[in-house]
Parts: sequence; structure tokens; C-alpha cells
Amino acid sequence: MRRRLVSWLALISVLIVLTLTACDKPIIEDSTPGETQTEETTTELNTETTEPVIHTEQILKVNWGSDPPDLDPQTTTDQLSMWILNAVMEGLVRLNPDGTIGPGLAESYTISEDSLIYTFHLRDAYWSDGTPITSHDFEDAWIRAIDPVTKSNYAYQFFYIKGAREFNHEEENDVSTVGIKSLDEKTLEVTLNNPTSYFLSLTSFVTYMPAKKQTVDLYGREYGETADKIVYSGPFTIEEWIRNEKLVLKKNEMYHDADSVRLDNIYGYMIKENDTILRMYENNELDFINLPSEFINKYSYSNEFKSLSEATTWYLMFNCENKYFSNYKMRLAFSLATDAEAYVNVIAQNSGTVAEGLTPPNMTGKGHSFAFDRYSSLPGYDPERALILFDEALAEIGATREEFKKDVTILSEMGDTWNRRAQFFQSQWKENLGVELFIEQLTFSERLNRYDNKRYEIAYAGWGGDYNDPLTFMDMLVTDGGHNYTHWSNEEYDELILKAINGIDYDRIDALAIAEEIISREIPLYPIYHPNKNLVIKPYVKSLTIFPIGPDYDFKWTYIDK
Repeated sequence: MRRRLVSWLALISVLIVLTLTACDKPIIEDSTPGETQTEETTTELNTETTEPVIHTEQILKVNWGSDPPDLDPQTTTDQLSMWILNAVMEGLVRLNPDGTIGPGLAESYTISEDSLIYTFHLRDAYWSDGTPITSHDFEDAWIRAIDPVTKSNYAYQFFYIKGAREFNHEEENDVSTVGIKSLDEKTLEVTLNNPTSYFLSLTSFVTYMPAKKQTVDLYGREYGETADKIVYSGPFTIEEWIRNEKLVLKKNEMYHDADSVRLDNIYGYMIKENDTILRMYENNELDFINLPSEFINKYSYSNEFKSLSEATTWYLMFNCENKYFSNYKMRLAFSLATDAEAYVNVIAQNSGTVAEGLTPPNMTGKGHSFAFDRYSSLPGYDPERALILFDEALAEIGATREEFKKDVTILSEMGDTWNRRAQFFQSQWKENLGVELFIEQLTFSERLNRYDNKRYEIAYAGWGGDYNDPLTFMDMLVTDGGHNYTHWSNEEYDELILKAINGIDYDRIDALAIAEEIISREIPLYPIYHPNKNLVIKPYVKSLTIFPIGPDYDFKWTYIDK
């Protein structure tokens, strides 16, 4: 079989073919007041055109908002943990500031003629404890991710690989049938089921990052729970972690590209009160913040304000195994009773767009936005019909309004922003359905745990794309999927998603369009809007990279220039 070699120096010529990060036209933010970026691109904020001479103390101050729930790359699911893991870990490849694929722990790779076999050649690199990083660290981590014992919610990300799905579903117990092989200490061979154009970009995703087996075995379930129970392969390490207070990152001197890392420390705090967050930013105690929507008007004309497109959807989520929301009419009633346009206007302060489906418009379909490929539509706002359906659903269930009000709560999270969101829905349903539901506010970790254990009735949740394909949104609703917190099941839907995973070109996009139509019809969740990422950033913070897909930020190239 003829093989072609692709070196990192020659990578630029094939980037459009090999990655679907939609960053072929990167945009660099300038200082235009109130500028909004709507094209799907990676953004590097406050860039310099010449190599800087830095005299300033290199400390960046950020707000994590809460403790990361899970810093195990193979089991984590939330955006905050991925944000931090992207700083302290590295995969085979790493996204460059312009969104193109660049070298990570692999210095080169080859792809077979039929595009099924990827062979990665690792560089000389070391864990933060000084031990070499080998291909076995990747093989062990990836096999652990698909091992059913691990119960990784992201195991399905490996189903593009030969034998991974069968091993995860326990249809095959022989790990040697899985297409993940260490050929030697520095060579990893991966065999796919079908050509997958975005596979290379997937290897930058946190679940594909390596883990040192000795450390994982030593700490077991406690791996990654504290700073001393994990070793690092990325630009930073965790220097200090005081729960509910702060998590501090330190430059990793063992990192293979440490010379490119300019920051010495990142001080990350855990503040939930919006007024406090804004005050700390204005007092230079935080260097950039995700701007709460109620402050957008205040900062919209400031040079420090940036509004960027992101591949995210927020939605009402129903527990489809719950006594009430297993009833289709009940789910439809709550959807029809919710004015998504009012939410965008009032709560999001017009920063975002009303959802027309689960998949954001900046996901790629048949050479253009997937929005042009869909032929489904959401029910829309119809409070009169909602009330009729609500009463019909209660009658079918055999419950009264009083019983419903006692049994059903709105699951939310602590913090000002979450409280405003929940109160909006509470008001809508009180006005349109005649029931005032109790808002239950939990910590971030508690909320995720309740989703997973089916201990909720209705919630407001969001999902951000992991890669630029509609599948990154729709595969989360497959039966028993790791992220199917609706606990909904539809055999036809599952078959369509499997077809999309194994299909090629337009056939798979057609399958995804039909699958989204099923979501719009069955309503296991009800999409509300696609937000913009709003932030304010101090002018002395340079080269902060923001990704519209995957981890929010990359601090590898960031520095302070006061």
C-alpha cells in the first residue's frame, strides 16, 4: 500500500481537506468599538505584529466561576474542565491561534492511500514529572476511554476507530481487535472504519489526550481530583487548588514547547456573583471576563468589549423517563408556552439568535451552513395551544395541577445569571400554563450529577460543539448515550446517527437532517437560542486565543504587556 507522508512544515497546503474547524478565513480582532464577529472562526485577541520585548510580570487573572468537576481527560464532559485541561494537557495535535491544525505531541504523521490508517510519530516529550511520553500513553488512555468499565460519556468519540464501538458495547472483548496500536515507543497507528475528514482535528480534543497509566492506576477513581493526583503534558501545571476559592496554573518547564509559553502563572478564581465579577474586572483584579448579559449595554461601545460567534445551543431539557415529561403533549405544552424571542431580547440582551433547530447555523453541511440542509422546524410560541395541551396531558397522566406543582421543579444552578434564566421560564409558565414552579439551585457538579441520575423533571442546559459537524450535537441523543440526559430513546433516530457516523459526503448530511426533524417532532429537548460569546478584555492582555468550537480558550501564546 502506497503511503504519503505529511510533515508539519507541509501541513498548510492540506489543512482545508484534513480539518473541519472552519477557520480557513481567520479573523483577527482589532479595536473597533462594539465589534461583533459572526463568521465561524477562531479568534486571537489583541495581537501584536512584531515579537514583543516583555518586561511585565506574566500573571493572568481569570474567573473559572466554580471548581472543575472532572480533570480526568477520559471521563470529563463539561466545558470548564475542558478549558483547564486544554491548558495543562496536550494531544497528538494542537490547534494554532488561527484555528489551523499544528503539532502537538506528534511531530509528524502519515495517512494511508485509502485514508483509513493514520500513523503518528511522537516527538521527544516529557510528563511534568520528567518521565518520557510514549505512544503507550495514548494507546492506554484511548482504550481506557472506550472500556465499558470506565463509563466515559465521550467513548462514542472513538467509534470512528475500527472495533472501538464493538469493544465499548461488549460485543467484542478482545482489545486486540481495536484499531489502536503502539508500534514502538514513538509510533501510534490508528485504523478507522471509514474515511473521516475531521479525525485529525478530533485528536486535539481532550478525550484523545494521553494519560500516564501508572498515575491512573495509582489513584484510581481519585485520578485528577487534586493537583497532586495528575501529571501534565501541556503548557501549564496546576500549582494550587483550593476548592471553592481558586485554582492556580503554573508554566510547565517540562513542556516540549515551553519557550513559546510566556505566562508564568494563571490565577483562576471561583466567583458567581455578577456584580463582584464586574467590580473585580474594573479594579484590574481580573484581566478578562465573560460578560454577563445584563452588562452588555454598559460595555457595548467599549474597545474592551468583544462579541464572538460560538457553536452553542441552549435548550429546555425534559426528563423523558419522568412521570410527567414522558408524555409528549406535556413536552410540547412547555415548549409552546416558552417565548424564545423574548428570552433573546430580555435575558440575552439580543446577543444571539433564536434557535431554529438543535444545530447552530455555523455548523457545516453540504458545503454551506447545515441550516440550509435542514427541513424541520420547531413548534414556535403558541400559549393558547400550550394551555390546551397541558390540561390534556394532565388528564392522560391522571394528575392535578396541584400534584404537578408539588412534583415538578426547575433544575438550575447557583449564581446570578442562572437565577435570571430560571426566573424567566418560571414567569412564562406561570403566565401561560397557570403553574408557578419552584426553582432548585445546585452547584455545577451537583447539577450534572442530577442529570446523569435522572433526578430532575425540567432543566435549562447548553451544549457546545466539539468539532465542526452537525453530528457533534445530534449524537448526544442516541439511546443510552453518555450525554443523553433527556433519557429519550428512538430506534429510527439511532439508526440515522449510526448511518451518519459510518457514511460519507452528502448521504450522512441527509441522515442528520432527518434525525433533526425527529428531534423537532418528538421534542426530548426544545432549543431556545444560539448565544454569542461576550467578553471584556484588558488591552494589556495579548494573544488570547478563543475557539468557537471545543475548549473556550487557549493560553499557550497569551502574555501581559502593560
